Amino acid sequence: MRSERIGLLVLFLLALPWTAGAQVPGRLSVSGAAPAVWGVLEKPALPGPHPGVILLHGAAGWGSVYAEYAKALADSGFVVLALDYYAETGSAPIGSEEKLEKWPLWQAAVRAAVSYLSTLPEVSEKNIGLVGFSRGAFLAVSTAASLSEVGAVVDFFGGGGGGSDPLEREARNFPPLLILHGEADRIVPVKFAVSLRKAVIAQGGEVEMHLYPGVRHGFTAPKSPTYSEEAAADSFRRTVTFLKQRLIR
Repeated sequence: MRSERIGLLVLFLLALPWTAGAQVPGRLSVSGAAPAVWGVLEKPALPGPHPGVILLHGAAGWGSVYAEYAKALADSGFVVLALDYYAETGSAPIGSEEKLEKWPLWQAAVRAAVSYLSTLPEVSEKNIGLVGFSRGAFLAVSTAASLSEVGAVVDFFGGGGGGSDPLEREARNFPPLLILHGEADRIVPVKFAVSLRKAVIAQGGEVEMHLYPGVRHGFTAPKSPTYSEEAAADSFRRTVTFLKQRLIR
């Protein structure tokens, strides 16, 4: 069934070996961007223009699994860049000073990716969505309001903040937001998702939030003990519907 196929494609990378600047088969480096854009680009079979989507990986880093997710979204009508925002910097431990130092560089990588995607003839003007997982969701939240090209954000088990800016500042002029979070998340407790929702709404923003009872962090990862096939498939469907509603004009 299609829902089962989607459930298998909706993957979240928890742990893969990774080295800064490594040459990964199928990954691209876009010359002329500052910083360079590293990732994998997937396009729909039908001619465009289409909405653009940028996928932002979690703390463990980029992997080909994100290219599979990108392909699934491309099959649903989006031009998708699975971005490796660690490519120029390497990763950093959660909660470390190194992470705070690298955060602006990761934000710059997202901005460069948005600029690159917006130049593609297949992408609708100013119709770009950010889809982030965990740390990638924090990153999406911290950059979205400053990018006029971004028309929607999907937050998978993130919750806002993550860098050095106050949540209230990040929530101003925020694009429509979809929050997908497990109620039993022990890595990023659901209270952070609730706080993000309140902050965006308080600033006049639009938020949809769906919480999965009994579901934990990284629920889209089939190889993880926290994987939920039902939540993975449902969250993918919600993501596609939300992005189409907000980005197709």
